Amino acid sequence: MGAGRRMKLLYRLGRQFPAAMILAILLLSGSGADAVMRDAECDDLDISLEPAADFRSIKCEAGQTIGGGESGNVGMSTIEAEDALSFFVVYHDRAGTRTYLTRSDPKGLFADSMDFAVDGSWTSTTVSNGFSVAKFFGKFEFTAEQVPCFAFTRFAGHVAHTTGYRHMIGGFYCEYVPSDQPVTDARVDQMTEKVRGDMF
Repeated sequence: MGAGRRMKLLYRLGRQFPAAMILAILLLSGSGADAVMRDAECDDLDISLEPAADFRSIKCEAGQTIGGGESGNVGMSTIEAEDALSFFVVYHDRAGTRTYLTRSDPKGLFADSMDFAVDGSWTSTTVSNGFSVAKFFGKFEFTAEQVPCFAFTRFAGHVAHTTGYRHMIGGFYCEYVPSDQPVTDARVDQMTEKVRGDMF
C-alpha cells in the first residue's frame, strides 16, 4: 500500500473511530508487511468481547498480511470497542500453515511501534487472566495531558518442534480522562476478562 493510500486510510478510520487511528498506525507502520483489512461481522471472528453490551460501539475487521504465499500469510482480525471513558483494541494474529508467531511480552511487541506511548512510562510485566500485561501512559492529539493505558498479549497453540505459537491475541486499552495514576489492577482484570477466544 502506498504512502498516499495509507494516509487516506488513517484519515478515514480516525474520523469514524478514534481508536482505529491508533490501530491503523500500528498495523501500517514498522514491519513492512502490508495488511489488507475489511469490515467483518464480529460474530464471525475467533475472538470476542463479552458482554458486548458493556461498550457503546464495537467495530470489527478481518484480513491478512500480503506476501510470503498463502502458507506464509498471517490471518488478522481486530475488534475496536469504545465506551464513554475509554477505548479498547483487541487483535488476533493467526499464523499460516508453515509459519509460527514468536512469543513476546507487551512492551517488546508494542513499545517501538506505539508513537503515542510516553517514553520511560512502561511498567514491568504482570499477569491478568492469562494475559501478560504492561501499563504505560499515552499522549494523544485529543488531550494535552497523558492518559493511563495498558498493553497485553497472550499466545496459544504451541507449534510442535518450534519455539512459536499458532495464535497471538493482544492489544491495548486507554482511558480518555487524563491522569498521573496508572490504570488500576482491578480495571486491568475487568477488561482482560472480557477478551474471549476458542484458542484459550
